[in-house]
Amino acid sequence: MRIPISFLVVLANNNGGHQVSTTYANDGAAGSFHLLIKLPASSSVNAAIYYRYDLTSARSICLILGTRLQGMKTALQQAFPCKSLTGNHQSHGPASPLQVINILVLGYEALMESDRQGLDIRVRELEAKTGMSAHIFDESLRAAANEHNALLKDLHVCEGQLAFYERTQKFQVGLIEWLQAQHETLNHFRFGARELYGIPPAERSAEEIVRSSFDLLASLSRERLEQVCSLRNRIRIQLNVVANLIAQHDGRTNIAIAEASRRIAFETKRDSDAMKTIAALTMVFLPATFVATLFGMVFFTTESDSPSGFRVNSLWWIYVAVTIPLTMLTVGAWLGWLRWVRWKRMQDEESLGLKEKSQ
Repeated sequence: MRIPISFLVVLANNNGGHQVSTTYANDGAAGSFHLLIKLPASSSVNAAIYYRYDLTSARSICLILGTRLQGMKTALQQAFPCKSLTGNHQSHGPASPLQVINILVLGYEALMESDRQGLDIRVRELEAKTGMSAHIFDESLRAAANEHNALLKDLHVCEGQLAFYERTQKFQVGLIEWLQAQHETLNHFRFGARELYGIPPAERSAEEIVRSSFDLLASLSRERLEQVCSLRNRIRIQLNVVANLIAQHDGRTNIAIAEASRRIAFETKRDSDAMKTIAALTMVFLPATFVATLFGMVFFTTESDSPSGFRVNSLWWIYVAVTIPLTMLTVGAWLGWLRWVRWKRMQDEESLGLKEKSQ
């Protein structure tokens, strides 16, 4: 069996595609009808199908490569029973050449629907966590405020899965419409210009079954695509809901911080008023304290035998000589400490790159 090169090329391709070709005999009549289908890679399947129908011998050859399509074996054996070792087999009448493709697409459609149901359940679970759903509302399932970031991540992941699934479903819709057209083309090659009513009843019945099956698949695929778009819209609504919940939580937190800052500012103002009172009292009593301390020293004494009753010791200058240098030393140490702190701050800013070094 000669296999087109294009079939071998698409095996390493994850994108979907389809191709039809016709080979002709020497007399110019159509000889073989070829179909090549590459299903896009998805969580369900990553398969390629090559189908050839010989118009002269009315024999079909179908080559299937892929995953999770092996379950179609039973359905294919039922539609196309093989002769047993005893030579006895039941005949189900003539089958349409594209019945094998129809069975494979039906199986793929079932896998797509299974994935769609899983995504629908996932969307409902996420809606239940936000508490905003037209289907599920259970207060006990709502996510706590500290779970909103994780919930937002899950919603984005689900949105990505839906986008991937939507792409695959769009391919499915286009594939079935393409197969409907190829079904009509193949019937034109087989029966010429005759309409179906001019075909033997058994063959006409087989073709009608395949045609109606393709029509049903087209309707189901279009409806499923609408459901996927609806799921994406629901996820986007939940993204907005979670974003608003996070904003509300941040707003409440900011209000609480502002309230705490207001209380701190009030307490600071009250402490400041108290310190002002203490400072005022200190200023009032400071002169009296100084005078009392000064005259309480041994340099000043009162004597009854003195004409004035008050006597100043001749060593009073020691107090001045000690006090003034100590005061200057204290003030100088304080100023030096301030300059050191300023220099240290500038060094830290330069090391952190907060301030450009002078050239």
